Amino acid sequence: MKVYIVGAGMGNTSSLTSESIEIIENADVIIGAERMTEYIDINKNIYNSYKPDEILEYIKGKDFNTVVILLSGDVGFYSGAKRLIDTLKEYEVKLIPGISSVVYFCSALKMPWDDVKLLSIHGKRKNIIGYIKKYKKVFTLLSGKKDIEMLCEKLCYYGLGDVILNIGERLSYEDEKITRIKAKDIKKFDFKSLLVILAENPDAYDMSYKCIDDCDFIRGNIPMTKSEIRSLSIAKLGLSESSILYDIGAGTGSVSVEASIKSIDGEVYAIEQNKDAIELIERNKRKFAADNIIVVDGKAPDILKNLPVPTHIFIGGSKGGIEKIIKCCFEKNSDVKIVINAITLNTVGKIMDVIKKENYKTEIVCVNIAKNKSVGEYELMTGYNPVYIFIVNQLKN
Repeated sequence: MKVYIVGAGMGNTSSLTSESIEIIENADVIIGAERMTEYIDINKNIYNSYKPDEILEYIKGKDFNTVVILLSGDVGFYSGAKRLIDTLKEYEVKLIPGISSVVYFCSALKMPWDDVKLLSIHGKRKNIIGYIKKYKKVFTLLSGKKDIEMLCEKLCYYGLGDVILNIGERLSYEDEKITRIKAKDIKKFDFKSLLVILAENPDAYDMSYKCIDDCDFIRGNIPMTKSEIRSLSIAKLGLSESSILYDIGAGTGSVSVEASIKSIDGEVYAIEQNKDAIELIERNKRKFAADNIIVVDGKAPDILKNLPVPTHIFIGGSKGGIEKIIKCCFEKNSDVKIVINAITLNTVGKIMDVIKKENYKTEIVCVNIAKNKSVGEYELMTGYNPVYIFIVNQLKN
């Protein structure tokens, strides 16, 4: 039995390639979601399913020579082909590429797509706000019109209401519709299903390589990790784009904001119990459009128990519970990487006691910073308190 996984384009048979049509005509059975098979005007066996396990069960033991499985778009662009290949590994499987929605849509817009960031929020959680803030053009697949409403609501909340949205409905079908609109004007339109969006943000800016100035944050009377210490601490964390970070004792949220930009596909849990600080975190989250920050009102370690498993931990304040916090974090993930900032010698002593007691592998960096200050015609250097940065792993010495 030969199994062909065919990219069927947008759904209308007019977007099928000639190679795909020839394979379909010679097939013993056509398998796919009803939207994919309803336009196949050939006298063939049809089985409507897109679930790999159901498809495997259906073809197993059948006397088929050639099986065609139709998938929307192209088999390499957010496609179900990957799971199908794994499920049907006992068969000879061949992929037949099709026309992807991004290629079709950008052609309809007369727009090159070599500089478009490609995403999908179809059944997925993606920080699309972060991507629109970072890239001038972002294309995404949607689950339905509720995704548009959610996206526009967030864009307006984060001050991005002037972002242009090119919205494609039922591409390739007779009732195909393309709308170009600002996010803030979305309530004037009603949309159907089978949607894609290409967002244009001419003011997009990649902040992942930037050290945000202290003065850019909304402050208040809450202590804040200073810019140079913040940058070094985040560098020592070694975040990836999909890290799950706990920022314990988040204060103004400065570390959370910078970490959220670097971990654009991850999540940052800003954990704080001071009500004024929580308000500041929310305000800074909104200012920097850091939609992947989740503000958690509570005290560590108790509040950590129901949170997702972390990959990284930053501790800027522990309220005296440093030993319990570290223990709880390692219980959730034995490989988690922890970075702790300490200013007072009392805190340094407590951290050292924990490290010696548990024999953790630790790197300690003491940072002394002085910054210039103008006094009349003179420039003087003003020194800050030294900060101790502890990088802790559970791996024993």
